[in-house]
Amino acid sequence: MRYWKIALIGLVMALLVPASGFAQQAKFKIGCAIPLTGVFGRDGNLVKDAYTYWAETINAKGGITVKGKKYPVELLFFDDKSDKAESAKLVERLATLEKVDLILGGFGSDSVFAASVISEKYKYPMISGGASSNKLFERNFKYYFSTLGKATEEVRGCVEIVDILNPRPKTAAIIGSDILFTSLAAEGFKQYCKAKGVDVVYYELFPLSLDDYNSLLFKVKQKNPDILLVGSHLKVALNVMKALKEVDFTPKMVAFSYGPTVPDFIKSLGKDAEYVVAAAEWAPNLLYKDAVFGTAKELNEKYFKRFNRYPDYVEVASIGGALVQQWAIEKLGFTPPLGAADRVKLMEELHKMDVSTVYGKIKFGPDGANVEHPPVAVQVQSGRLATVFPKEAQEKPPVYPAKPWKERK
Repeated sequence: MRYWKIALIGLVMALLVPASGFAQQAKFKIGCAIPLTGVFGRDGNLVKDAYTYWAETINAKGGITVKGKKYPVELLFFDDKSDKAESAKLVERLATLEKVDLILGGFGSDSVFAASVISEKYKYPMISGGASSNKLFERNFKYYFSTLGKATEEVRGCVEIVDILNPRPKTAAIIGSDILFTSLAAEGFKQYCKAKGVDVVYYELFPLSLDDYNSLLFKVKQKNPDILLVGSHLKVALNVMKALKEVDFTPKMVAFSYGPTVPDFIKSLGKDAEYVVAAAEWAPNLLYKDAVFGTAKELNEKYFKRFNRYPDYVEVASIGGALVQQWAIEKLGFTPPLGAADRVKLMEELHKMDVSTVYGKIKFGPDGANVEHPPVAVQVQSGRLATVFPKEAQEKPPVYPAKPWKERK
């Protein structure tokens, strides 16, 4: 009888006193509302992979290091289905019901715009590597940050490249879907064409739901511009390329604000992707590095081993955002769970950050934009992306003009 009493007391103590060795290890719980399905599902899944890669790398070393102790990170992804209202709703859930320590940005300017209104309301810093509309930075928000440049600036390299093309393009057509990022990318194309003396002979914004791309590209064909500049996401970029081939029109250069750097672009189009130029903010040949991920080239190779594909620049921008937030926490000495006062101090610290990462320089301006990150232009050459502009970062010279469809093998 005495034996059973002792055993029962021991069992109760084990259940009531987790400190005796049954307690779970403290960890940082980090949430993200992101499009995993819908029109931006493929793009959103890339950002999910990026955060996953960051977390796996950090957790392989024991976690985030605070005052000599390691705290693993746990990621919580919610699918916003490419719907901005759903994204805002999910961020509210992360802050109020899930009570996560931190929130990371999703993908797409429209969704991130809506989601960051909620993160600002609950004073959660949100760093995005997947949204760059200028309007994100015109709200006097304190808690929103972006590792990408602004949309109008992001496309600069795709126009300034005209200075090294021979013969120099004289005319351009600009089209883009009429949502936040892509419409501003089209506006950026127009601004830089004016600055470079390139005459814009056609300009049109069209609905994201557009079905008849052939008619749109036929109108462009009738203007016969030297170059075609497109404000785009992956889906738009794919549709434009297919329509160009169907209406048999080959501008001397086609450049997109986003899409061709997503691995599915070359995979889907094969040889038809050749000669396409795209805006980018990172490439593996750039001399970026940090102590966590090594050089840009090393990250590129390790990422391939993990996902059997190379990273898009938006993915590396997302890794950079997660990393800079990690460094701010380590510097502040915060341990989980984070409180509201901790996140206020974290926001203040992020505004002071000025660091070099595998993504490049990250320094946030007062509006939250990364002010230290120059854009580059890449081109599909022999089935892979090569950095072609600016000249000091050039991996290969640009191939120009593009071969007409009928001359391609």
